[in-house]
Amino acid sequence: MPLQPQPSQPETAVNNTIEQEQLNNFLGPVNGALGGLPVAERNQSYFVVFIGAGGTGPEIIDETAYFITYLVDENGNVSKPSEDYASLYNLNQNFEVGKNVIVRNDAASTVNGQLVGKQRISAIGKQEPILYSQTGPSEGDHVSSLNFNSAINTNVVPRALFWMNKGVAAISDGANSFSTYNAPFQSPEAIVATVDATAGTYTVTNLNVSPADQIQNVIFSISTQLESWNNEAIDGEIQLTKGGTVIGNTLPFDLQASPATGVPFIQEFTHLIQVQSADLVGGVFKAQITINLPSGATSQLQINYLNFKITNQNPETTVPATNLPFWNRSDTNTWVTASNEISLNYGNTQNSQNVLNEIDPGFNFSPVTIPFIITPGDRIRFGYNKENDYTIYEVIEPSQDVDGRLKLKLNSPPPPSSTLNSFVLHKVDINNPVYIILDVKKVGGTQGFNGVILPEYPTKKLRDNLDNIIINLKERGIITDNET
Repeated sequence: MPLQPQPSQPETAVNNTIEQEQLNNFLGPVNGALGGLPVAERNQSYFVVFIGAGGTGPEIIDETAYFITYLVDENGNVSKPSEDYASLYNLNQNFEVGKNVIVRNDAASTVNGQLVGKQRISAIGKQEPILYSQTGPSEGDHVSSLNFNSAINTNVVPRALFWMNKGVAAISDGANSFSTYNAPFQSPEAIVATVDATAGTYTVTNLNVSPADQIQNVIFSISTQLESWNNEAIDGEIQLTKGGTVIGNTLPFDLQASPATGVPFIQEFTHLIQVQSADLVGGVFKAQITINLPSGATSQLQINYLNFKITNQNPETTVPATNLPFWNRSDTNTWVTASNEISLNYGNTQNSQNVLNEIDPGFNFSPVTIPFIITPGDRIRFGYNKENDYTIYEVIEPSQDVDGRLKLKLNSPPPPSSTLNSFVLHKVDINNPVYIILDVKKVGGTQGFNGVILPEYPTKKLRDNLDNIIINLKERGIITDNET
């Protein structure tokens, strides 16, 4: 049977129960800078200098991003997390997500006074949209189609891409070619090729006809999960065949013996083969796995899934637009499943211009610039409601799923299906530490809003040295007075 993904354990919520007294400002008069700090364990030896703060919407609702300029240690040494890996490491070690910090500013006003004092860390890094349909704050504010990779409605190169998927099947000694796939998730344009799920073939037609003659090469992908119950190690190759003959490079593999009676050895493989247009013409292509069993051994092998597709072509074509519905939910668990078309576009980059063209005034999404690839810890929000902003705990990519779908496990059950079409997938890039994002709503202007962010529990050395460090940093222009 296919290996089922094991659910990951949700992170334990940070329990912030210690009440923090109001501190005296220290960026003006520095004497008594840490008056009022709690007397509990103090173990963080760095603080952050920031210049300016801004809202995080519409990707992140009602939080504030403070622009990090420097990280300063308890000896007054200064570094830039954006330029130095060691400094980035120290930043993340000393300012953990979910922990409290103390924001200090010498000119907080009634307009932005809520941005100072004790705040909770939500994230560190630059926020980035990954994929979105949302155009405004209402439930119905969304586009009905998403576009990917190239300019909208300017497809001139026909599509050679395809994708067929097959579930569990036994394999034996020698060459195993596959038939009886599921219905194709994606098919090429007939001017280029046809697919036959029953025969398991991709058949190229005449590429000499314009505009199909523009296609220079394609990349075939064969990805599979192999399961072995044999008590001997087994080797083999993953191959692409043309007319029954192996073409291009092959992927040798070794399967270890079953680790114990009743326990299979399972491993995933992906093989990529580039084929030039001259070798495509008239070809009938199939995926093949060749197994070399030891003498006298009986095959106890199977594939748990196999994906046979073309993932790239040169030049690129417009990937099919993704239409409603975008996501499906379950009533019994915390998983959401992407539509077939969204799953097909996994790894591509959204062309978000059609969303931006319809966006409400003041609802200022940034254009999408990064590929549609999701990692645990990224977030997805449905509708413009902070309560519907979910952390993604687990990702099953389409190439790893027996159904060929993108599946996301959220930290809690998703909202009703009527909400799922208005969404934004977003992440915070921890390797680009331009901001420390705190769980406090920005209200009013923050021009000239400069200051420092202290750990809630600093080391004794940092407490003792802080006044002198602040004076020194002001003299060097690293900490600047607030402008009015």
